[in-house]
Amino acid sequence: MAMAIPVMLAACASLLGPRTVEISREELLTKLGKQFPTTKRLMKLLDVTAALPTLDLQEEKNRVSASVDLTARELLMGQEYKGKVTLSFGLRFEPKDLTLRLNEPRIEQVAVEGLPPVYQRALSNLGAKLVEETLNDYPVHQLKPEDLRTADRLGYQVKDIAVTHTGLAVHLIPRP
Repeated sequence: MAMAIPVMLAACASLLGPRTVEISREELLTKLGKQFPTTKRLMKLLDVTAALPTLDLQEEKNRVSASVDLTARELLMGQEYKGKVTLSFGLRFEPKDLTLRLNEPRIEQVAVEGLPPVYQRALSNLGAKLVEETLNDYPVHQLKPEDLRTADRLGYQVKDIAVTHTGLAVHLIPRP
């Protein structure tokens, strides 16, 4: 009898078909809000503070665009620069550690007040390389096992994550 229950649940999942769990833009911003503002030291030259990003959900591209206001302060001279960086990324689920990870992050725009255009371009190029090297596959959220326990009990697994106009859609499919 004990063996029959998991088999019946798996059969029910197969009969019920795929399911979708929605994560709203507000939930995303609440999760992000716990990580911002943040300050990082770059190359022992700059302290860069990033404010809470604004999000643009690009359903047609299955990407999220995040615009972040930045303040950079030179450590040597104390000069301060203000600017904004916009990057976009997809998301993927990593079942091994239950994380949501950035997928193919790209710098879309870098604008720093008072910086000549030639330096803006150089900063964009440097930023693009840095983002690709450091943020690709970067975990942005880890699900707790209990978050997926019900889906697992019912015989479901995460298939993928899609960006919608209202947030994210986590697609669940019956386990094979």
